[in-house]
Amino acid sequence: MSLQKKATLIASLCAIVLALIKFMVGLASGSVAVLSSAIDSLMDFAISAFNFLALKKSSQKANENYNFGFSKIEALMGLLEGVFIVGVGVFIFYESILKIYNKEEIKDLNLSIYVMIFALLVTFFLVLFLNHVAKKTQSLIIQSDALHYKTDCLSNACTLGSLILIYFTNLHIIDAIFGIVISLYTAFSAFKIIKKALAFLMDQALSKDQVDRICALIASNHEVISYHDLKTRKTPNCNYLSVHLVFCPIISLLNAHKISDDIENGIRKMFHDEKWEIQIHLDPYDDEEQERQRQ
Repeated sequence: MSLQKKATLIASLCAIVLALIKFMVGLASGSVAVLSSAIDSLMDFAISAFNFLALKKSSQKANENYNFGFSKIEALMGLLEGVFIVGVGVFIFYESILKIYNKEEIKDLNLSIYVMIFALLVTFFLVLFLNHVAKKTQSLIIQSDALHYKTDCLSNACTLGSLILIYFTNLHIIDAIFGIVISLYTAFSAFKIIKKALAFLMDQALSKDQVDRICALIASNHEVISYHDLKTRKTPNCNYLSVHLVFCPIISLLNAHKISDDIENGIRKMFHDEKWEIQIHLDPYDDEEQERQRQ
C-alpha cells in the first residue's frame, strides 16, 4: 500500500474516533460547540475515506478508454475538498451568529474542555504526519487533507480556548466570536487549494522557468535546426511535454532519433525529482504553418 493511501486511512480512523467521542460528550454535556465539532469530524471522516478511494482510482494504469490514466481524479478531489472547506467555513459562521442571537450557554464545561484537549492533541499530530507525507509525495489530495485537518486543528484550539475563557468569565458570547474568526480563516485558506486544483484540471502549462530551461536545452543541440509546437501541461504526479524538432532532411533517422533521446534524457535529468511523459516528433522541415492551418 502506498504512503498516500496509508495517510488517508490513518486520517479516516482519527476522524471517526474523534467524531464518536465528541458526539457522546456533546450529548452528555449539552454543548452545541462540541456537537458542531463532532459533525465536522464526521465530515472529515467522509472526505478522508473518499480521498482513499480517489487515490486508489488515480493510481490505476491507463487503458484503451482513458489513455492518459486517471491522475486528474486527484485534482478533482482537491477541488471538491477545497469547496467543501469553504462550505464548512460558511457553516461555522452561520452557527456562530445563531449562538449570539439565541444567547446559548454550555451546561458542562469541564467535560467539553477535556474532550477538546484530546481532540486538539490527536489533530495536531495528524497534521504533522500529513504535512510530512504531502512534502514527500507531492500529492494534492494529501496537501488538501493536511490543510483540512490544519483548519480542524485551529478550530479545536479556538474552541478549547473559548471554553476556557467561558469557564473563567462566564461570557458565552466568546464561543461565537471565536467561531466567526475560525470561519473566515477556514474559507480563505481553501482558495489556494482550489486555485491549484483548477490549474491542473485546466491543463495549465509548466512554469516559465521550466519551459525556458527546456528551450535552452533543445537550442543547445546544433543538429536541431529549429523546433515548434512545444506544449506542456501537468497533473499532480506527472509533467507532460510534446514538441516538434526540425532536422536537416538528409540526416539519418537513427541519428535524429538518438538526438531526440538525448534531449529527452536531458530533460529528465534536469528535473530528476519529477515524473515525465515526453513525446518528440521528428520533422525534416519546418511545418509549423501547415500544422497551424490544420488546427
